[in-house]
Amino acid sequence: MPSYNTERYHHPELLSQLDRYLPERIRTQIEHDYYRLVGEQAQLDQVAHNAEFLADPLIHVATFSDHSVVHVRDVATNILQVLETINGVLIPARGPRRLDVMRGCGVMLAYNHDIGMRDFSAFGRAMHPEFAAQEVYGPTYDEIIQGIWEENSGNLAWRLLSLKNLGLLDTPLHLVLREILAMAVGHSKSKVPIEVLNDPRRLRQTMITSIGTDLQYLYRQQQLDKARHKAAQAERKGDPAAIAAQAASVAARAEALAQYEGEGRPLMYEHIGRWYGDMEHEAFRWLVADAPEVRELVADVVDTVRALRVADALRQRGTTLKTSAGYPIIVDQQTANAVIALQKGSGELFLLESTDAISSGEANIASTELTSGGDLRVAFARGAFMNQAVILQAAKHAALLLDDIQRDILETFQLPPGSHAVLKQSQDIRILIEGTDDNLEFADTVLQALLARNPEAGKRSRVVPSLRVMDAAERERYLRADDLDWPLERRQRALARLAQSGHQTEQIDVERAFTDVRVGRLREGETLLAAGAPPAFVYISMEEGLLSTPLGGYQAYAVRPWTPLGNTRVIRGATQEATVVAEREVSLLIIPKEIYLKFWHATYGVAAFSALLPKFYAREHLKGFDHILDILRQMALIDATLDPTEVAFIQKFAASYGIHFTQEELRQELLRGAPADFVSLQRSLEAYLDLSPPDVQVAQLRDLVTLFVKADSQISAAEALILAELQGMFAKHLEEARDLVYQRVLIVPQSPEQDTAIATFFPDLHKEQIAGGHAYIAGKYHSLDYAAMICERYRTLGFFTVVDSA
Repeated sequence: MPSYNTERYHHPELLSQLDRYLPERIRTQIEHDYYRLVGEQAQLDQVAHNAEFLADPLIHVATFSDHSVVHVRDVATNILQVLETINGVLIPARGPRRLDVMRGCGVMLAYNHDIGMRDFSAFGRAMHPEFAAQEVYGPTYDEIIQGIWEENSGNLAWRLLSLKNLGLLDTPLHLVLREILAMAVGHSKSKVPIEVLNDPRRLRQTMITSIGTDLQYLYRQQQLDKARHKAAQAERKGDPAAIAAQAASVAARAEALAQYEGEGRPLMYEHIGRWYGDMEHEAFRWLVADAPEVRELVADVVDTVRALRVADALRQRGTTLKTSAGYPIIVDQQTANAVIALQKGSGELFLLESTDAISSGEANIASTELTSGGDLRVAFARGAFMNQAVILQAAKHAALLLDDIQRDILETFQLPPGSHAVLKQSQDIRILIEGTDDNLEFADTVLQALLARNPEAGKRSRVVPSLRVMDAAERERYLRADDLDWPLERRQRALARLAQSGHQTEQIDVERAFTDVRVGRLREGETLLAAGAPPAFVYISMEEGLLSTPLGGYQAYAVRPWTPLGNTRVIRGATQEATVVAEREVSLLIIPKEIYLKFWHATYGVAAFSALLPKFYAREHLKGFDHILDILRQMALIDATLDPTEVAFIQKFAASYGIHFTQEELRQELLRGAPADFVSLQRSLEAYLDLSPPDVQVAQLRDLVTLFVKADSQISAAEALILAELQGMFAKHLEEARDLVYQRVLIVPQSPEQDTAIATFFPDLHKEQIAGGHAYIAGKYHSLDYAAMICERYRTLGFFTVVDSA
């Protein structure tokens, strides 16, 4: 016999999270007394002889999506995440203490919201929201209420006691607690419409009706109201047959209500008199209180009800979708319909197919969640079906369900006028439809179906890469990373750097290729890619610092910046073949596999490769030529004179690269550049070395610079000063001097005012502790004389500056 629970919702870590807000003994008591019964009653052995079930099993609670113990744990867990996500985004921001009370309130409301589903009758299903509101006033809940109060669950009791101590609550606090738990009726959007939830006075009247009216009497009233509503709709449409049918329905329901009243049946909930002498005057007075502190409580409870609606709307479906008895509900790839696998206690299995579009859509949902930006993200279990006709049918089912979910969420966050500003208005909530791995076009088909069904929702929707089948750490890193908002010029530069690494970039659409690409940071020691991980993202490191260790005993190697990583696993659809770890903090581009395959992936044909290779090596030879030319130009002008022998030297250097100038052309070219100074020259060499040129080229440049200084047979003081610094930089880059001593220039503030001034004038300088205080690091240099010159520059600005050997 299948269990009505699943392994995930027995996980100790998850349950301990819930127990923080609702003590275990109370949580398990509610599960045992209410939700356990739903699961047991939904067993096939229990309903097999039930007339309502046999009349139409598909409209019976036994085949509905889960409402048992698993469901309540799922919703209670969801509400914690939902509150974290919507805080300050879709509802006004709360501080930590208020938000924690809302979490506690949320878990309690979640555990109360579906207790009435243990009644499988049509009446029980229809009235389960009001049952939850009334049950908290019955004797069965007395022990639960006492336990919640004594344990100060979710700090709610403490919050109420604080308001009472301020003289702001005169209702007995245990009763206020019951009233707050009764607000679980608000999970039903039909019983508490959004315009009622947003209006405290109307909400109070609805709550009084919900807790005080006998459920059988209230049911008949609501049935009559529904019939009248349908009759009005028929009148507006002008359909004579529908008008006649609805008129008969109204008459029948009116008669049923009158008969109930005439029989002298109870009109009030039997236990409500235990708590109120004058319910209309006494109940839920805090909802309409004027004190700001109580208004905050009202706002917190109402927004927690919003979170409950969303947590329920985002309940688990798809591959984890089951009935209350634990029977799987799957999507049939031949028909796109939902199939329920019902099983007798003795093991026989019956596959029951449903043609209900909502049920079929639910069966294909893999996950639904709110993103940190307040958008709805949805993923599907599969996109490949038997043929195109079935794919279109599956897309329509998915679009119908997606429209239903987004309407619930959109309506839920329609805040009352005058609410504090939030980061996102409800009408700005986007719908992000994840692609499916087995059919990359399915998400687009769903989007088109949604556009046809609800154009406004479709316009707020777009297809995004699938994040389903991947390493959890990679998924979390991507969601945590920053959206890429580079201007066109920077994206073009990135593609140019990528081309230098050998990647075919000519066909890349610079406008579309960066869609859903994010920029992340990897900490020192963090694993970027683990061997054996499924294909998920392609990474491009923008700096050095990654070490790749291949499987198979091959030697580890440093990853060259701007070289794609993880692309081979994505291209072949196989697992990662090497582990890549950060040896220091690095920035990287994160490209989802769908985006990479659609916009980035390209290979060379034989002819193109053969034509490219000689040019590529030639470009490698020319790499850094412009930088070297500018370095020599600045060296020539560092003493403010341009000697003819220096011009001739640079002319000869350019000719060695196949670039020819006359002496006069070159002289004019050199003089057109920016004025030369020590700092600019040092930075120019840094920029050249950042290109990672071949070591042999760097060594040749070092020798070239030395020869150049001696070209005019005299070395000026300025040339000698900068030459010593540049030689140190060359030695560091070539790792020829592993024990280099750096000369640090330190700016030491002498007063708080100077500290502020330094931070203002030089915002990029790093501040660190030194002996006797703190200092700003103006730079690290290789030459003591050069460092002394830099030090003097800061001193002329009035700052106390010293040179420190480190």
